[in-house]
Amino acid sequence: MMEDLHSQDKMNEKMASFFLKRFHSKLNIAESMIPAIIEKYLKGTVDPSKKGDLLLDMLGDIFLCIPSVTFSRSLRDAGVPTYMYEFQYRPSFVSDQRPQTIQGDHGDEIFSVFGTPFLKEGASEEETNLSKMVMKFWANFARNGNPNGEGLPHWPEYDQMEGYLQIGATTQQAQRLKGEEVAFWNELLVNNPPQTEHPEHTEHTEHK
Repeated sequence: MMEDLHSQDKMNEKMASFFLKRFHSKLNIAESMIPAIIEKYLKGTVDPSKKGDLLLDMLGDIFLCIPSVTFSRSLRDAGVPTYMYEFQYRPSFVSDQRPQTIQGDHGDEIFSVFGTPFLKEGASEEETNLSKMVMKFWANFARNGNPNGEGLPHWPEYDQMEGYLQIGATTQQAQRLKGEEVAFWNELLVNNPPQTEHPEHTEHTEHK
C-alpha cells in the first residue's frame, strides 16, 4: 500500500479517492466516509507532492494517532495515571529511503530508550543527550509510575487538559494532541457507523 502511495507523483483528489476506495477495508473505513476524509485532509493545498504528504498524515492518524489519543482518554477516565508523548526526532542512522519530510516514525523512540545512539557511529551530541533524557524518563516511569525526575523537562500528566510532552531536538509541553482530528473522526464515525453483517435467517421447522 505504501509503495503505491509513494509512486504517485501527481497526487490529486481523484487519485486519493481511488487509493482510499482500494484499501478502505484494510483501513477500516466505510466508502461513504471517503469524500469527507478527502475534504478534510487534502483541501489545504494544490501541490500534488504536498497532497501525498497529507495523505500520509491521514494514514498516520488512522493507524496510530487517533487510537492513541482515544486509548489515553480511556485510561485517564478510568483513573489510571497516564502520560502521553509525541516523538519527533529523525535518528541519524535511519534508511536514506525514508522521505525527508518524516521526522519521527513509528517506533523511533525505541532507539533512544535502549541507547542505540551510543552504539552507532555518527550520532551527534544532541542525539546522545536525547537518548539519555528518554532513558531517564522511561526508567523513572518503570520505578515510580511517573516519568518526572530531577533535571528533566516536566512531563504533565494526561488529564482533562490533555497535556503531553513533545520529545525531540526541543522537548516541551503541549496540549490536546490531534484534538481537531480526533473530533473530526469521532463525528465521522457517529454519522457513518460500521455496518455489521447479519447472518442469513434460517427458518426452523419441527418435524414430528
